[in-house]
Amino acid sequence: MNFHDCLKQATLEQIRNSLIRHMPEGSQKDFYLWGLSPENPNQSDFLQMVGMNQIIKLSAGILQPLVQPDDMQRIACYAGLLHAYFMYELVSDDLAVGLSLMPTRHISTQTRQDILHSFNGAMVKRLSGVPSPSTELLEYIQASTTNISGYNQASIHEKYVAQFQQYATAQPDRESSQFDLWSVLVANIETCNELLELTDHLPVAPILRQGFINRYASVSQSLDAHINMTLEELTNIGTHTVSVIPVLAYFTGILTEGTPQQPLLQEIIDDGLLESALTSAAVITRLLNDIGVVATYSTGKRTSLIHTLWKAYETRPMHIQTITQLLCHVAGKTEALTRFQKDIMYGEFNICLHNLAFTESIEYGISIFGENLTYFSQLYRQSAILLREQLATIDRRMQNKAISSLIMGFINFHEQIYTRRFDTIAGEYVA
Repeated sequence: MNFHDCLKQATLEQIRNSLIRHMPEGSQKDFYLWGLSPENPNQSDFLQMVGMNQIIKLSAGILQPLVQPDDMQRIACYAGLLHAYFMYELVSDDLAVGLSLMPTRHISTQTRQDILHSFNGAMVKRLSGVPSPSTELLEYIQASTTNISGYNQASIHEKYVAQFQQYATAQPDRESSQFDLWSVLVANIETCNELLELTDHLPVAPILRQGFINRYASVSQSLDAHINMTLEELTNIGTHTVSVIPVLAYFTGILTEGTPQQPLLQEIIDDGLLESALTSAAVITRLLNDIGVVATYSTGKRTSLIHTLWKAYETRPMHIQTITQLLCHVAGKTEALTRFQKDIMYGEFNICLHNLAFTESIEYGISIFGENLTYFSQLYRQSAILLREQLATIDRRMQNKAISSLIMGFINFHEQIYTRRFDTIAGEYVA
């Protein structure tokens, strides 16, 4: 069995175990267990819908070159638990769809924002050592989650409905409801907490725990981000919401567990070098997530892109009245703007678009957008240079290139994903 297949098998097993241990009894739990089982004739489609195909591909791609054959099962089990956490995380993360300042708000928007704030607060408490189970921490929002559907992105929602209909047909004797958000949120918190408890003996444990706590605190900050925040402030929020720091800390910890490198790892943790490198990687990944390939553009290519926007503005159809409408219009002709199109369509937090939320003039919007691109492209280059220096030092002190290979493999994966159109399988990812 190759590592990818081993990883897939471990992921399925860990998700099943997580569902059994952490998700309250009900149709949501039964549906997930059915979807992952051989009884589901479209299991691969189910795994794609819940984000597992891409994350298994990511983990296999960056871990396989670093894993010895006799260590495959151990690493796969660790990674599988992280994947189980991300299956739930996709749902809670999806609650933020439509909550940016960009779109016109719907009636359910405030309810979802309140639920997400409560969930983030409960997660921070649980990860900070509060012993109360998440069923208690989230009890007061259970009623408000009843009418909230999962997977707000239209393409994923359609797949979910189709899968659930197949489940309902295959299980006619079971009482079923379409979606139980509360059960997913409960399982999300408990699985994340289990993940931290399992790795509490590793040197990376403090970085891992604080990284997850910072993620949920920052998501709440992104919901409350005001229009006058600086690009630096927005970047700081965005850096922590992408989960890069805890995920890479987790992989670093499990790869070095019980090896001669573990004492050396402790040294680069103690002096802050590892966390600094992970932060640089998080900044780069956030920029790729929000800006895509444009983050890597030279001054000339950025100037050409802005010129394209001006030309499109001059010849725009009458229904194009805002800068965001113009960006979506041009995105239909070039993949370069696909990340902006995604976040505009779904109303998601984007550090490069946030200060354009109430811009009424398209001319002014193009100008500010160009300034934003210049700032973030420079930040991307500076972060890439800094990361190379940090990884070179880590390689020398760790006496091998395992950590730098892990981090660069992670970044390269996201470069490939985020340059593809978001509405294709190649570009669809848990973002």
